[in-house]
Amino acid sequence: MAVVEGVLGIALSVVLAIIVIFIALKLGKQVVVLVINSILGLVALVLLNYLPFVNVEINLWSVIITALAGIPGVILLILLDLLGIAF
Repeated sequence: MAVVEGVLGIALSVVLAIIVIFIALKLGKQVVVLVINSILGLVALVLLNYLPFVNVEINLWSVIITALAGIPGVILLILLDLLGIAF
């Protein structure tokens, strides 16, 4: 069951990302860049946690930082984790 729930969660995330990108295309190009950066940041945050030296806890604050700042937010979270300041 856990595998089915994981696949379903990923599928729903992809559908939601496509919907957000479609709406952003209607709003303008600058919003599209921000949305894509946020999505890439969230994907990077999840994927980088599989590396042995990255141990950023995925919680509300890390998701908010990544969603607002994108890839630079992920870099900030990793630096904070490596320095032992947060997470």
